[in-house]
Amino acid sequence: MRYEGIEFREALEMLAEQAGINLQQLPGNRAVKPGSPEDKRTLHEAMRWAETQYHQFLLHAADATPARRYLEERGISTDSIARFQVGFAPKQWQWLVDLAKSTPYSQKVLQAAGLIGISQNSSRPYDFFRGRVMFPIRDPQRRTVAFGGRVLPETADDRSGKYVNTVETKLFSKSDQLYGLDLAKDSIGKQKEVLVVEGYTDVIMCDQHGIRNTVAVLGTALGIRHIRLLRRFSERITLVLDGDEAGQRRMNEILDLFVAEEVDLRVLTLPDGNDPCDFVSQQGAEAMREMVNSAQDALEHKVGIETSGLDVLRDTHGAQRALGNVLNTMARSPRLQVTTDSNRQIKEQQIINRLAKHFQVSEKMIRQRLTDLRRSTSQDPGFKKDAPPPATTTLSIDHREHELLEILLLQPDTAPVALQAIRTEQISAKPLRQIYAVISSLVDQEEIPDFNRVLTHLEQPELKSLLVKLDEQAQHKAQLAAEDPETRLNSLLDSFRIAQEEEDSRLQRARLDDKDASHDEKVNVLRELFERKKNRLGTNVPTDG
Repeated sequence: MRYEGIEFREALEMLAEQAGINLQQLPGNRAVKPGSPEDKRTLHEAMRWAETQYHQFLLHAADATPARRYLEERGISTDSIARFQVGFAPKQWQWLVDLAKSTPYSQKVLQAAGLIGISQNSSRPYDFFRGRVMFPIRDPQRRTVAFGGRVLPETADDRSGKYVNTVETKLFSKSDQLYGLDLAKDSIGKQKEVLVVEGYTDVIMCDQHGIRNTVAVLGTALGIRHIRLLRRFSERITLVLDGDEAGQRRMNEILDLFVAEEVDLRVLTLPDGNDPCDFVSQQGAEAMREMVNSAQDALEHKVGIETSGLDVLRDTHGAQRALGNVLNTMARSPRLQVTTDSNRQIKEQQIINRLAKHFQVSEKMIRQRLTDLRRSTSQDPGFKKDAPPPATTTLSIDHREHELLEILLLQPDTAPVALQAIRTEQISAKPLRQIYAVISSLVDQEEIPDFNRVLTHLEQPELKSLLVKLDEQAQHKAQLAAEDPETRLNSLLDSFRIAQEEEDSRLQRARLDDKDASHDEKVNVLRELFERKKNRLGTNVPTDG
């Protein structure tokens, strides 16, 4: 269990298979006939047989010359070809089908393994992979479960995808497998770190240069099951991105998953748009290791991405959005407890310090927003820790605005108090601002803005749907909240007030930095800042000096 990083049942099944022992069937499970398409052992054997055929064809067949040339041009050595059992599938419709006729593997077994397909028109079998360099994909127990096929220019046509993986089978799900893990896991265990790249040749080239703790995703985004698989072997994961915009976007898509799983994620962006294969072959292993050692913590990386090119003093809306995005990501990690690992406590404090300094707001306000976000997330009935963040802009919405409308729906008679403190234009998210404007209009008409009245005055179906969701969340949170709605509202209004004061101060500091501002204007700004500070601390302004 420890060595393979697997659960007890998996370890039992693996050992029984190696010893040739049939485990007693679990109650309710029907017996699987040996040699049938449902028999995993037979499927594994068929995949191993196919791997050998593809590999031997690459090494010896004249028709594989373009594939050998491609691998040579990529710098992949003969030792690496043997280590990874790289092969080639000729561009023939029934090459593997015909070879299998002299084996125990029936067409149904080959089809169940994803090696062949059956034509819907003629009902004839055909090879699934044709004219492709073949990269065997193995599970952590070194059993071949699938293939990745890379088309060659000489064998491509207009309908050919560059890469094709085996279809989902009883053995293979691309969300559960990582290329190269079978060979990398020992090195990962020793170094306590794994590098995650994007391509088969990236893994092979890193391994060839001695960086053997490298794996790759299989044409899909790194998901929750991948993360948990990697955590069996290492707590630190370094994500190696191509140096392009697409690479940055992919990082943002998965960062929340890593934070939720409390994984130590580092992010390495290679320079000049290089992929790992090109970088390590041109710069060498030592340069790659130096890059890996300098990889940023993922949250630090996100802060840098969110604030790149942003003038936080003048662009207050952009600053709030960027800060909200970072805090929403941080909020997916559990709240710090007395028993929380000290390294994580230190790292979170460092991030908060940096955010406070960069956005020129107080650490207290940032920590309060983070606490509120965590509470809001954990109480959201639609929240699941295993789920990725929504693919909408809701993550950019200030959580306080959600909370405000939820409280008003719970206690509509408090709306006048809220409206006196928070103007409609202060609500940054347009859908929430539109709902808040309806509430304001109803109060102006001396009507109580309860759920039914607000719903009646909303015309857009999307806004009606949002209102219903807000009401459902409000009812759910009310059952869990330790405070009554009025107390929650007062606390929320204080938070809005402090945030507004911070924004006003930021704007005034921007005026101080304005080269076109006169001396008198800057003196007045300083007086205003001092006055605000005095009011907050409750001190008196000195009249002399």
